[in-house]
Amino acid sequence: MKELFKEKSLWISSLLCFAALLIGFLSNKMELPFAEGSFVKFYLKAMDTQITLFLLPIAAVLPMGAIYVKESSSGFLRLYITRISQMEYVRKKTLQIYAGGFLPFFLAGALGLLCSFLVIYPLELQGEIPWESLWQLVQFLLRIALVGGILAEFSGIFAVVFRNYYMAYGLPFVCYYMLIILKERYFTDMYAMYPAEWVKCEQDWGADSLGIWVFLAVFSITMMLFHGLLLYNRLKEV
Repeated sequence: MKELFKEKSLWISSLLCFAALLIGFLSNKMELPFAEGSFVKFYLKAMDTQITLFLLPIAAVLPMGAIYVKESSSGFLRLYITRISQMEYVRKKTLQIYAGGFLPFFLAGALGLLCSFLVIYPLELQGEIPWESLWQLVQFLLRIALVGGILAEFSGIFAVVFRNYYMAYGLPFVCYYMLIILKERYFTDMYAMYPAEWVKCEQDWGADSLGIWVFLAVFSITMMLFHGLLLYNRLKEV
């Protein structure tokens, strides 16, 4: 993880995510005095905006999505493989890439929530913190971070297959919006293929929306395993 936190692109992505949240937050109509729980209400609206959803496939792939292209083209990979086993490299890179898509949204979201609490909560009418709404907000944040990790794995897969920066950065964006177009125009009832639904969880996903967490967990593991298999086979050529 130390390598990941040294990547400037991770912090650039986190800054982009925070800026998107700030824009969404400022779009709220705010009138004093604020009702109790406003810091959660305003923040949830800030997260649930088109700009946040548009940013997903961009911010998720920037930190580590094309790391294979970078390391293989520079000759670093050949040297690195002599120091660790191929399986260790595969495990490390698949986890790094997933974390690179997860962390920008989680870090920006956590910072945004803290700022919302510090700025808005003191101006609210006195009352209890709405813990149930706060939990819903945390779940929303976790879902968007998990989707970011999945999109980052898409980028890692395309990087291994095509060994090209443009493919690694561009194809996840194309796939993301292709799913949106297919769902909105042709498969309107298939909400499980709709990326925005993965984040918002507005449809029926079973009791306590457990289905969405199972879906995201299985999707994440599948993408990491598929990416790892492709990467392992590609390393045989090194």
